[in-house]
Amino acid sequence: MSRFLLPRFARFFGAVLVAAALPAFAESTRANFSVPEVWPWAYETENGQKSGSLIKLTRRLSELSGVPVSIELRPQRRVLLEIASGDADFTFLFQSPELDEKAVPVLKVMNVNLLLLAAADTNYPLDLTSLANQRVAYIRGTYLGEAFTNNVDIIKVPINSVGQAIELLMMGRIAAILASDHNILRTLESRNMTFRQFRYQQHVQGQPAMLYRSRAGSDPAQADKFARALEAMAESGELKDIFFGQAE
Repeated sequence: MSRFLLPRFARFFGAVLVAAALPAFAESTRANFSVPEVWPWAYETENGQKSGSLIKLTRRLSELSGVPVSIELRPQRRVLLEIASGDADFTFLFQSPELDEKAVPVLKVMNVNLLLLAAADTNYPLDLTSLANQRVAYIRGTYLGEAFTNNVDIIKVPINSVGQAIELLMMGRIAAILASDHNILRTLESRNMTFRQFRYQQHVQGQPAMLYRSRAGSDPAQADKFARALEAMAESGELKDIFFGQAE
């Protein structure tokens, strides 16, 4: 090769290497969210689009913080594995002592109330002690407080959605449903149902739903940007609108 062509070749080869490295660098700045696939928090529509309150929240966090994100819908148990292993950078989950050891709590997104729901034509007390030996439905994999986790007297029935649980309740196959007020409200709203068709009792007041980051590999600077965005959304009332809207 001519000595005159060598510098040109070197510059060209260097440019190719830089160009090849750019997509990988850009990708490394993206925050990967692993989100529990539970309606109405996060789900896939019939046309394959991601939707739900947590999807909307994640996209708004990206807009306000300037941090690009990718979102994967996962079963709850897989979310726990991915956030613990570092396969995911961030997630949203109910706060629990066990999870606080596996991941870093960044900031509380909101407090949700956990409700026990029963059919309106029943009259038994709605508390875990009175529901001993009765079937109580809950979203599988969801942390619903120590009292529920440690209770061995009730018959726990794992289900995929509150909608499924309501159908079981109306058929008399379960005695009660334990779920968040957000989930119950949105489910009833989607089915043109109201609380007048049910009885309910507050089980836990103010269960924190948290933004968590992985201890393995996630970027603390990104977490700080998301925290500031969450604080701004809480102050403006946007968080409340995302989760409850007119249903509150």
